[in-house]
Amino acid sequence: MVLSLSISAETESRLKAKAAAAGVDVETYAARQLERMAASRSLKEISGPVAEDVARSGLSDEELSEFLEAEKHAMRKERRERHAQ
Repeated sequence: MVLSLSISAETESRLKAKAAAAGVDVETYAARQLERMAASRSLKEISGPVAEDVARSGLSDEELSEFLEAEKHAMRKERRERHAQ
């Protein structure tokens, strides 16, 4: 596929600099970036049913953060205790 895009002069300048740093021409660099963007998955796709479960739980972002932090510490404590045996 061939695309024709209009971008600002500032974006063009940054794109050229990044392409030069990567050692490729601007077209190759831009195509690679678009390929990566198209191939990347959203957080929802990655997390799948977990994101849906969290949304249904009604937890606020802060409550979820506190829960995950507590679980992380509990896991680390359990791991330390296993290694100490």
